[in-house]
Amino acid sequence: MKLTNPAIIQSITNKWSGKRDKNQRPLVPDDILKRMSLVTTEEAWGTCRKHGYNFQFVGNWKNLHPERVVVGRAVTCRWVPRRPDLHEAIDSQGEKDYRIGFQNSWVIDELKENDLIVVDLFGKIFDGTFAGDNLTTAIKSKTGTGMIIDGGIRDTQRIFEMEDFNAFIRGYDPSAINNVSMVEINGITRIGEATCMPGDVVLGTRSGVIFIPPHLAEEVVINSESIRLKDEFGQQRIREGIYTPGEIDREFSKEMNKDFENWKKKK
Repeated sequence: MKLTNPAIIQSITNKWSGKRDKNQRPLVPDDILKRMSLVTTEEAWGTCRKHGYNFQFVGNWKNLHPERVVVGRAVTCRWVPRRPDLHEAIDSQGEKDYRIGFQNSWVIDELKENDLIVVDLFGKIFDGTFAGDNLTTAIKSKTGTGMIIDGGIRDTQRIFEMEDFNAFIRGYDPSAINNVSMVEINGITRIGEATCMPGDVVLGTRSGVIFIPPHLAEEVVINSESIRLKDEFGQQRIREGIYTPGEIDREFSKEMNKDFENWKKKK
């Protein structure tokens, strides 16, 4: 068995026409990721919904640092409850692939800068702690972003102290990961009520986590920047007493659109 299937990754992400890594995972440009950090969850959600992507958001996390936004390219891994014959087959494949350590370290070895690990541990917390402080240090060093774990973590006090890093998890527990097997790296992954695929742009905010299809990432950013500019104009005009909130909080009239265009030219 192969844990990663490049042909499948390319097939399921066929709407992406940009660069890919060696396993065919879409690589959204760093510039888009940087601009994405200013996008709100609602703005990203609106663009996804417009295109029929209705199951991209997951809320109700334990968020270590709600004030910190995380953005990165999804690297996914999927786990199942341990079955001895399956677990042995996975370990055997790992040896053939020259993988080192327990299975949760294998996916970490594949991470690059601006990646964001997305772990489907089916909500398991006791014996479902994907990472402690050592593996989290490795994740932080490789990606500089954070981690999304539909499961638990351990060594929480030390992880909490890490700067420029964040984690969205389901819970904390002192137990080590046990009785689970990793059946896939960079496959189709369910996180809560959302579907995440390798190369999705992951945006984590106070609201929760949204998985943005790579071919929509640039549109999300452009729409957000347009909304921010329009909001800035509207709020300025309200403060100046030129328009009422009711006039601003609806579709602009022709006169208001003309005013907006002139305002942008002078800005």
